[in-house]
Amino acid sequence: MLRKLFLLPIIFVFIVALYIVAVVLIGRTLDSDDMASCESVGSGVCEKADAIVVVSGGDTTARTNRAIDMLQAGWANKLILSGASADPNSISNAEAMRRLAVSRGVAAEQILLDEGSKNTRENAKNSVELLHKINATNVILVSSPYHLQRVRMNFMLADGSIRYRTAAADDQAWHWWFVKPSGWQIAITELAGMAELKAENPK
Repeated sequence: MLRKLFLLPIIFVFIVALYIVAVVLIGRTLDSDDMASCESVGSGVCEKADAIVVVSGGDTTARTNRAIDMLQAGWANKLILSGASADPNSISNAEAMRRLAVSRGVAAEQILLDEGSKNTRENAKNSVELLHKINATNVILVSSPYHLQRVRMNFMLADGSIRYRTAAADDQAWHWWFVKPSGWQIAITELAGMAELKAENPK
């Protein structure tokens, strides 16, 4: 009995330690924000891009606003908005994003739309086609923090010759994700998606 009582706190500490390690590793794996340290346009990772690409999903409004902020701060001159409609009877996500951008002062000629993409793989494929049309070789990808790594992987597979950097939007669903069942569901879904990509493309 005394031995069991002695082991209980050790087991508890071990479980807590495993939990913390898992949270840190998952957070680092998913949230790969290249632009986090960039306060203004500069050189290296902070240099100006040819275009900013936003993929819809999650908190689409937060993603769009992040991209608009960056565009208006001089990080690029072109904005590609990608995403089909979840409801076939409504406007596409890309069009909704375009309207938000225009309402915030982005010129129409700065915006290109991909209204056909229904998932991240299609976001990458269709956006890369638009990037080719404007000869973009240096691109910033904007999405929710948990989605950044999978977005990068899909775009690299669509065209690995383009330089991609990532920038995180302030998606509320990811705040304190590790204390919410929904947060763990998001994390597991993203990790599974990344594993699937790696299995399909082992090189």
